[in-house]
Amino acid sequence: MAKPKLLVVSLIGALALTSVYGLSVVVEEKDQLISQLKQQLSNSLESQSVLQQRLSMVRLEQDTSLAELAQLKQSINQLTEQKLALTEELLVYRKIMAPEQQAGGMKIEQLNIEPMLSPNYYRMQVLLMQVARNKRWLSGELQLVVVGSQNQEPAQYNLADLQSEATPLAFKFRYFQEVNTDIKLPEGFKAERIELTAKVKGNKWNKKAEIIYKQNWPVE
Repeated sequence: MAKPKLLVVSLIGALALTSVYGLSVVVEEKDQLISQLKQQLSNSLESQSVLQQRLSMVRLEQDTSLAELAQLKQSINQLTEQKLALTEELLVYRKIMAPEQQAGGMKIEQLNIEPMLSPNYYRMQVLLMQVARNKRWLSGELQLVVVGSQNQEPAQYNLADLQSEATPLAFKFRYFQEVNTDIKLPEGFKAERIELTAKVKGNKWNKKAEIIYKQNWPVE
């Protein structure tokens, strides 16, 4: 009877050792899993912190860009106001320093000369404006002379010489009018300046007048 009891005790002891060992393995695996989860959580928190820092930087850059944009808009508005003020001063200066550019109730406000695609061809645009308080109809004709040099000798050409078909530049307007024409400079001719003359017809409101406008030829 002693041997069976001893065998039972041995079996119970073996089972106990096996259970303890198995429990130890489970606890160790659990600790490893907990450690891994903690590490993953730490990594996630670190990544979240980095993302939050980047988000803060992006927001700061956005706020800075918006502030710079607002400042740029303000600068543009200030420059626009300065340009308008300078333009008004320039008009007053022109009236004082060049009274010959206005007469008969009108003035030559602007003369633009732009090169065309074809060689030696140019488009001329003249802006005429009324300066009289009583805005009556004004009429007349524009005449021009282009002064320069050809073959190292002084030379000049009038409008009829520069047009493919001679067409007088007549004007008739109230308030303002833009007069356009295309001209072609002769081969070998180097333009230096343009002299524009506006001959205003007289009427019962305005006297007959002549306006002379001189401008350097634009540098290409």
